[in-house]
Amino acid sequence: MKKINILLAISLIFALAATGCGGTASSTASSAAPPASESGGATAQSSSGSGTGGGTVIKLAHAAAPGSARDLGAQKLKEVVEAETKGAVTVEIYPASQLGGGPDLIQGMQLGSIEMVILPSSFMGGFQPLTTIMDIPFLFPDDYEKLMAVEAGPAGQKLKDSTSEVGITTLDIWHTGYKTFTCNSPLNTPANFKGKKFRVMPSQIQIAQYELLGAAAINMDFSETYNSLQTGTIDGQENPLDTTFDMKFHEVQKYLTITHHGVLDQFIMASKVWFDALDPTIRAAIVKGCEEGREVAVQNTHLTEEKALKAFRDAGMEIKELTAEERAQWVEALAPIKETYVKNYGEAAREMLDLFEAEIAKS
Repeated sequence: MKKINILLAISLIFALAATGCGGTASSTASSAAPPASESGGATAQSSSGSGTGGGTVIKLAHAAAPGSARDLGAQKLKEVVEAETKGAVTVEIYPASQLGGGPDLIQGMQLGSIEMVILPSSFMGGFQPLTTIMDIPFLFPDDYEKLMAVEAGPAGQKLKDSTSEVGITTLDIWHTGYKTFTCNSPLNTPANFKGKKFRVMPSQIQIAQYELLGAAAINMDFSETYNSLQTGTIDGQENPLDTTFDMKFHEVQKYLTITHHGVLDQFIMASKVWFDALDPTIRAAIVKGCEEGREVAVQNTHLTEEKALKAFRDAGMEIKELTAEERAQWVEALAPIKETYVKNYGEAAREMLDLFEAEIAKS
């Protein structure tokens, strides 16, 4: 963790400098945004976090499409924060990676140029590797209520607290669906992955998953995924149903395997230096906004899943749902990933995994 501590020290120095420099907040993002992207996008713009009229301006960036479940959750967060602070705070939402790709947004928080970000937990892997526990296949309950209990409990809190080591406060976790696989050939068994190429986010655990299955893991911007699937540069991808639907991957993929092997849950994050310096009433408003935004994001995720399955069938996509016996084969094939997590990240990873497994056993 020495490397992480050094990075934190450097980041905090730049963050304090950026805060002290001040500046004018940029204009509110246009709703006419480019297609959704988990990574890839425009270069992050600078922000002081204060508006020209003396009020507080929060840049809230995310990677999903305008109107998606994540974006609707962000809109609710904005509504609550502005209402609770009686207009003293303005929240500007930048969807579809308008302020940069995943790593850009995280670095922006560390340096103080972006106040808040909503991103899949996988993107934190290059900054706080312990967060890649969220990528371990078949670790988390595939029952939504049990998953919520785990994420809201001591294990979830320990995970959120871990990002403070790199200058980021994780305020909440939003569930945005269970992962599935799509491909242009059937994925009925783990053996079907051998020799194929799949797009991944920058998570060593995701990469290890595909290597274990005999597939190639290709780290690429999400905005490039559709064309890469269309041209055969990659063979498949993994995402929840709503993301696959939002990105129209069913137009360029023939097969869907519903595995629920993992979650693509979002970290609601803020620059730690910035958040800690806020008035307590503003911090409380943001926390309330995160909680109410989560409910909106989850509700719309579930609604989109129903719409997605109908659209996939109408498009002629072949959908495979695993039986209990088939699922057991997948669980066994991917079981070694737990030890990969511990081997890669040491005793702290062992403690994190033990806590999560204990909480999951109680759920």
